[in-house]
Amino acid sequence: MSQPANPEWWPARQLQRSPITKVLACGRCLNPPLFSHVVNFPRLEIPLHGLYGNQIETGGQIAHVVLQPGMALFAAANCWNLPEWQPGLELLSIFFGRTQLGISIVSARSKNYPQLASKKYSLPRPIGGPVPHLLAALDELLGEDDTGPAFTDLTRGLFHCVERLLRQPVIQPGSRAQNLLEEICVFLQSHYQYEITRDSVAEQFSVTPNHLSRLFQTHGRMTFSHYLTQVRIDRAKHLLRNYNLKLDDIAARCGYHDTPYFCHVFKKVSKATPMEYRLKIRRTNTGSNPAEPSSETT
Repeated sequence: MSQPANPEWWPARQLQRSPITKVLACGRCLNPPLFSHVVNFPRLEIPLHGLYGNQIETGGQIAHVVLQPGMALFAAANCWNLPEWQPGLELLSIFFGRTQLGISIVSARSKNYPQLASKKYSLPRPIGGPVPHLLAALDELLGEDDTGPAFTDLTRGLFHCVERLLRQPVIQPGSRAQNLLEEICVFLQSHYQYEITRDSVAEQFSVTPNHLSRLFQTHGRMTFSHYLTQVRIDRAKHLLRNYNLKLDDIAARCGYHDTPYFCHVFKKVSKATPMEYRLKIRRTNTGSNPAEPSSETT
């Protein structure tokens, strides 16, 4: 069924008053700090009101930056930033997922944790047109450490494509329940490092915990806790593959405060301990063992 996009809440006035003139980019080589924001899809963050402080990796170093309206922060897949949620901050976040485009306005309720926006929108379909090409070009420039004027121009072009998509009719391929489940999955993929529960997520999306469980069991073919565990263990595998973090640090970055319990869950899911997994990956990368197909989900 086709329905018009509903961008009534879209902050057009703020964006026209403070158009994007400068873009900062996140890196992915240095160890991501605890509670840093890192997901496996690209994202664009634009402050609408207030100041948006961040730690980001740039030029091979960790830098502290402060964004204000008129600036944007771009993070390619698996790049990280550590936000500072100062009261008064209102942030437009755009997530470029493989199955949907997600948009939300996030406000700060404390310095350590964002409040999920009551204003959110999603296009539950793979995004075509110029968007994938612009994202690929941005990623290529990041690989060349080129974040000059061309990077800013491409980011502005990407943002204008998002605005155009919002004005187009949307084909809803699934039921409202399926679309809601996809929104919740994107939220879990973005907030896995925090202490979240079924009840807290249900409250964020204004549904009952039992209804949330039914969504996952009926449309996701798994339980809420199983999905959250899969997200966290997949991110742990990413950290084990790409960084030399200690197990305590990896556990904490994936939402586990008890390292032995994290190791227990990891082995149950992966059939190997975290250290066995890391050793196997390193042997594969050095050619000691033949590469095996990955069973990870993204």
